[in-house]
Formats: sequence, C-alpha cells, structure tokens
Amino acid sequence: MRLARREGRGTPGEGGLFHGWYVVGVAFLANLLSTGTTFYVFNAFLLPLCEARSWTRAEVNAAPMLGFVFGLLAQFCYGSLFLRVGPRLLMVLGSVVSSLAFIMLGRVEGLASFYLLYTLVYLGNGAMNGIVANTVVSNWFVAKRGRALGLATAGMSVSGVVLPWLATVVLRRLGLEAAFLVIGLLVLFFAPLAWRLVRISPESCGLAPDGVRRRPGEPWPEPEDEGGDWSARAMLSAGAFWKLGAAYSLAMMGAVGVTYQLAPRFTDLGWDGDAAIAMTAVVAAVATVGKFLWGVFCDLAEPRRVVAVLMAAKALGLALGLIPGSLAALWLFIALFGFAMGGVMSTFPIMAAHLFGRGRFWRAYRLLVLFLAFQGLGYLFMGQSFSRTGSYDAAFACFIVLDLVACALILRLPRPRLDRGRGQGGDLTPAPSQPAGHSFY
Repeated sequence: MRLARREGRGTPGEGGLFHGWYVVGVAFLANLLSTGTTFYVFNAFLLPLCEARSWTRAEVNAAPMLGFVFGLLAQFCYGSLFLRVGPRLLMVLGSVVSSLAFIMLGRVEGLASFYLLYTLVYLGNGAMNGIVANTVVSNWFVAKRGRALGLATAGMSVSGVVLPWLATVVLRRLGLEAAFLVIGLLVLFFAPLAWRLVRISPESCGLAPDGVRRRPGEPWPEPEDEGGDWSARAMLSAGAFWKLGAAYSLAMMGAVGVTYQLAPRFTDLGWDGDAAIAMTAVVAAVATVGKFLWGVFCDLAEPRRVVAVLMAAKALGLALGLIPGSLAALWLFIALFGFAMGGVMSTFPIMAAHLFGRGRFWRAYRLLVLFLAFQGLGYLFMGQSFSRTGSYDAAFACFIVLDLVACALILRLPRPRLDRGRGQGGDLTPAPSQPAGHSFY
C-alpha cells in the first residue's frame, strides 16, 4: 500500500484502545476548531467587531465569502500534499497559521488586513480538517469507516455550541482582543496533540485497519484493490464522480441555506428572538447526533441506499417546515431536518471512500470537494425567496425538489472500478453491489 510508509513507525502499539480512535478524536477536534473559528464563533464577534472598528455587517460578512473561495481551492492542493508531507505535518502547520492569524484578527484596524488574516485562518484550518482529516480517518478504518467519519465530522456541529458560548463569556469579562487570543491559543494547543497522535495509516505503525489482529507471518490485509493509478482524467470521465458530486452539491444548497437563516425563519413564524435561537440550537444538537448515526447506518447497510434515504428524509423534513400553524409539524421539522441535514456532510467522505476505495480516496475527494462551491447558491435562493415573496417558503420548495433529484442521482450510482485492460488510468465501469464495509476493490 503506497500511502502506508510515509510517516514514523513505532508510536502506537497493538495493546489497549485501537489507535485509530485517537486519530478520530484528533479529527473531531480539528473539525470543531476549524468550523468554529471560521463560521460559528462570529455569531458572538460580529456586533462587537462592528462597534469597535466602525465596520458594517456587510463589510465583515465579506470576509467568510473570500475565505471560503480560497479555502476550497486550497483543499485541492492539500490533497496533493497529503502523501508528500503527511497529515501530521499539515495539521501542525495549519494549526500554527490559523492560530496566529485568528489572534491578529482581534487587533487589526483595517478591513484589508482583516480580510487577509481571515483568509489565512481558512487556509490554516483547511490543513487541519477537510480532505486531510477525512483521508487520515479513512485510512485507519474500513469496516467501521462510517461511524469513524461520522464521529469525526460531528465536531463541526459541536463547535456551534461550544465556541460561540466561550467567545461570549470571554468577551464580556475581558474584551474583544482577549476573546480572539483565548480561542486562538486553543487552536495552537491542537498542534502538539496532532503531532503526538496522528499517523498516516495503521500499516505505518505496524497495525491493520480497524484494529484487526493478524497471526505471526500473516501478510498485511489488503481489503481493497490498490492496483492501477486513477489519474484526474480517468476520475473526471467517471459517471459516478459527476453523479456523486452533483448529488451532494444539490443537497448542500438546502442544508447551508436553511441552517444559516433558521433563526429568522422561526421569528417569521411568530417566535421571539430567544426562542428562535434556542430552537436553532436544538437543530444543531440533533444534527450532531445525525452526523454520527448516519455514519453507523452506512456501516450496517449499503451506503448508497442509506444516503438515498437521508436525502428523502431531508426533503420530507423541509416539507413539514412548510405546514403553517402546526406546532407538531414544526417540531417534526426540527427533528427530521436537523437529523438528515447533519448526515449530509458526514456521509460525503463515506460515499467517496465507498465508491473509489481507501487508497484512492484522496485522489477522488480533492476533486469532489470543489462541488461544494455550489452550496453558496443556497444563500442566494433563501435571500431571493424572502426579497421577492416576503417568505422563505419558495426556497424550501426549491430545496425539496433538489433533494429528491439528489436522491435519484445517489440511487443511480454505479460501483466504479479500474479496467486494467485499458492501461494506467483506465476506464471506469460499474461493479456489482456488495454489502457496506466489505465492498472493496
């Protein structure tokens, strides 16, 4: 296995808890810190920044838009660097860059400097989470990959509860600069943890995926076909690649568009501000559970069918959100939409690994993440819906249709495999469906 020997051996042994779960814990923290510092924490920082710097909300909100574009493009580069320098060094350097840039965000006075530093935070975080964290977790697990990735990505939702609360507490007691400093130092403390625990694969430590033990003299388990080399051209020619990317780009539009404006939606339905924020927090909590459980479901059943059910459940949840005047329908919307929405991002890497294999995951995922750029259309749909109709109902209806299309695309996914008769790169053709966790090729 080509990716197995790139980092130092000998740190984790075969005793006690399988070391892969420590890697999952590091990935969980990477997702928590990365998502929190670029998205959720600015719920606490937005108004104080505007007051302290005399900036408008629109000026501050332009920063994440710029950061998202550069961060998404950087994911492709990190995918290429993954095997060359290893995830451990990428995570450490990303932590240092993100930490220093985040601390300086609380000190700069000019918008141009603020935008530059915010972009650096995105770039640093991208070396901690995203393709780096997902690939290293995928390397350590095969049969339990779903629950491992589900647990790792749950950090994204947990950050929405932890970091805004921490920022608010420090802000009120010590001020704006101190709040940026405290959270920036938390990101910096991630570096030694990643250096100590992260290794590129179980084989590099003398272990096997999932902690499967082997008898003396038994060869390393090779559960997936690592033969051949899928070039970018071969990947881009695969129908499975385009169907998977399109399905998740459609599903993400509704996930981010609705979630970003949940509190205003609840306010429009007649709830006061505190109740709207509390209900939004409930959605985030349910999404956290969903991220893990949908991963477990992908281990227990065929992942394509699981994800098709997820997409359909998300559409049904949005439909419940359109029922006027029903408290029961509202709470069912919170439960079902939150649960399904949480699974969208956690099952994306699971499906990529399921279709393209453990050894080729990084090749596929670095291209697939570019589809996530289309999720920005979700904000546009929500904004246009309210501007033109005075309600978000039109956007909800649009997202329902998009989720059903995504469901159909997932159900039509083939199992791609390399046709060695066509040489290196080869051709991608469907392979027979097999049970999740044991469908390796």
